[in-house]
Amino acid sequence: MKHLRNPCHFKKLSAQIPAASLANTKENLNALNQLTTESNAIAEELNQISQQLMSPGLGEANYKNIRVFSTADQNFGFITSILGKSIGLITGKYDILEGKAQAGVAYIESITNQELVSHQILEPLLKGKADVNTTFDTILTLIQAKFIAVPNVKTTNRMEQVIENLLIGNTALFINGINTALIIDSRKIEKRSLEKPDNEGTVLSSLEAFIEDIEINCSMIIKRLPIPNLHFELFSVGILSKTKVKLIWIEGIANAGIVAEARRRIQKIDIDTVDGIGILSELIEDTPLSIFPKFQQTQRPDLVAKALANGQFAVLCNNSPFAFLAPIAFWDNFKSMDDYAELTITACYLRLGRIIAYAFSVIISPLYLAFVTYNQIIVPQSLAVTIAAGREGVPFPSGVELLLMTFGMTIIREAALRIPGSVGYFIGTLAAIVIGQAAVAAGYVSASIIIVVAISEISSFAVATTRITYTSRLINYSFIILAGFLGMFGLICGIVIIFWHLSSLESFGVPYLYPFIPFDLEGMKDTFIRMRLSVLKKRLRILAPFNRVRIGNDK
Repeated sequence: MKHLRNPCHFKKLSAQIPAASLANTKENLNALNQLTTESNAIAEELNQISQQLMSPGLGEANYKNIRVFSTADQNFGFITSILGKSIGLITGKYDILEGKAQAGVAYIESITNQELVSHQILEPLLKGKADVNTTFDTILTLIQAKFIAVPNVKTTNRMEQVIENLLIGNTALFINGINTALIIDSRKIEKRSLEKPDNEGTVLSSLEAFIEDIEINCSMIIKRLPIPNLHFELFSVGILSKTKVKLIWIEGIANAGIVAEARRRIQKIDIDTVDGIGILSELIEDTPLSIFPKFQQTQRPDLVAKALANGQFAVLCNNSPFAFLAPIAFWDNFKSMDDYAELTITACYLRLGRIIAYAFSVIISPLYLAFVTYNQIIVPQSLAVTIAAGREGVPFPSGVELLLMTFGMTIIREAALRIPGSVGYFIGTLAAIVIGQAAVAAGYVSASIIIVVAISEISSFAVATTRITYTSRLINYSFIILAGFLGMFGLICGIVIIFWHLSSLESFGVPYLYPFIPFDLEGMKDTFIRMRLSVLKKRLRILAPFNRVRIGNDK
């Protein structure tokens, strides 16, 4: 070849060849030269591909820009180099449409519905017949439109998307000679049945609860709010977990500024894994160091639907049976769905009872301690004599005694929660009774301390949400320490500090004590009490500024 390309030698040969043959020879040499150039380019491309396939530990950055190859074997080799063989990758090649094309199928065995792959993907392709006018260029469109009996089918020419879909249970279909893959929805969905909420029991409300599948959770919300302006926005959160997260709100009711802030915070998340609402809420809530929850975490789809109708937004996270609700006010922790199913007077009584019970859980223990240590003059004489008689022979000071018993109740409660089934409830109750009675009989603690601690602990469970329960325990410890050192003065200082802190908090721009501070008369109708539904005509101004009307035509 090099000898023929030499110009001098070519002139010597051309003098001995006739003119007609010389023209044919030049044409053949040009064609050969072009073929050689193309062969070199193909060889270089194949060498690059082989190096990519053989390179160990091919990372995400290396395959982001790789396109789908034209043969199934190349695609299988590339996918295997990324995922490895131990993940359960299944690959296969088939002659389809009466041998007009060869297809390659790839999926991961453990997370793919193999029955769907066999009966709705492979079987139609193996038994199907192509139209007479079908060309190789249109075969992919024909397969997608006529033979794949799965509604969710999309095309891609990027290997990154192929691998991402394989890892969530979808199937990839390659056609030899075409640099495009079909991605077919074939995920194996394993879910548990719908059950009643574990932590938010009600008497007259719905008994449905969310499960770990985000699509089913969305369907329960759509069932309660079948309106076109119910919006869902999908995010993928977590560099490694790629968890599906959905932001939900009602367009035209929710405050657009609050929704935009929620979207910004979700998009800003930069973490390796997000496995549930707990981690997600910590990453997007206001003032995460505060002990008060600035969001509501619920299992109840009816509560989510009601919150959306009020102008709040919700966030659902795949693999989590909870929803994130915001913005909320402090008073929302004392509201229950039963409040709107009971009679108005009954609902007011129950809600006030929860608020008073929460105050008891925080104040009664430090109040008792302040009375018996520093402010005995406030206690009636007969009661003071009874308390003093009960404390006779007790070796610990009242403050230490109260802290030890409060912490002991916390241990018993946590142990009861961790024991599976109903056994934990009985063991916790039995332990509290036996240990309390034995401690009093042995003279380690006084009977009055047992009564005070029991009232405080039981009162903390009267609230509608469990997250505020742990807050009450932490405040209770702080107040006990302040009352133990400073008496009533320390307790009053602690209460002032808590209210100052509450007034400084916000939930996605909404003041935490709203509608009490700042005052909103319309909102106060459903805060400490629940007035009749015919009176609750308007939504809160700060949540739904442009669509406040809930009942009737009043503006």
